[in-house]
Amino acid sequence: MEALTLGPLVLPFSRIPGLVALIILLVGSELLNKRHPGLARWGWLTVLIATLGARLVYAASTPSAYLSEPWTLLYFWQPGFSVWGAILSAILFTGFYLAKKPKLLPSGLTNLGIASFMGLALLLLTPGNQFTSERLPDQAFTNLGGEEQLLTEFQGKPLIVNMWATWCPPCRREMPMLASFEQDDRVQLIMINQGESPVAVDQFLRSQNLNFSAVLIDIHQTAGRIFRAPGLPATVFYNAKGEQVDRHFGELSRAQIERFINQQASLLDK
Repeated sequence: MEALTLGPLVLPFSRIPGLVALIILLVGSELLNKRHPGLARWGWLTVLIATLGARLVYAASTPSAYLSEPWTLLYFWQPGFSVWGAILSAILFTGFYLAKKPKLLPSGLTNLGIASFMGLALLLLTPGNQFTSERLPDQAFTNLGGEEQLLTEFQGKPLIVNMWATWCPPCRREMPMLASFEQDDRVQLIMINQGESPVAVDQFLRSQNLNFSAVLIDIHQTAGRIFRAPGLPATVFYNAKGEQVDRHFGELSRAQIERFINQQASLLDK
């Protein structure tokens, strides 16, 4: 199991350690504030700085994705955080902010240390991608023209298989970004709609001005079982040989897609 299911939507387990660490930091600072006034404010500011630091350090590894859409730096519901960026930012800010309040520094650093330790411990216990190296399934789905197509027909270049539905808010948010990669011939996107009719899917894509070369209909929602996806959106990444290399549950980011494409392109060039 790689995600927490919230109805039809999912929260990847990879997000939970960071959330737990931030909650511990906030609760600890609020409790300590009774004896050390000022720590509550420090706690809230540290959470903000740590979150920004985690995103900025991650963004530095894929700058083009954020330079083209800088506002997505603040899309904190999307993936893309550096653990060490968060910890380093929090330590530096704590030293700076509490330097003029030396009596608060020991309690602040202790609270930060406990939160960081618990977050890292949970991160080490969090299950990773359990299905890497699985082959692209030889499964057929119907395209918008009513013809059956095997997923393996698309094999030959890196693949991004995305499961989505028109009623799913994060699916709708990420689709324009995904559609922008249709112009990149280094990757093939396969958009598998879950449980809706071809007419409804076609009308939705036209109304949103979304153009995908491979849209498949999974009226019986078998893809979720085949790909072991607990909810929507769900995305599975394959290399050019049809071997699974990664998977993600929840909304994608442009940086995540660019990183996958660049990694696969560098492997093909070797």
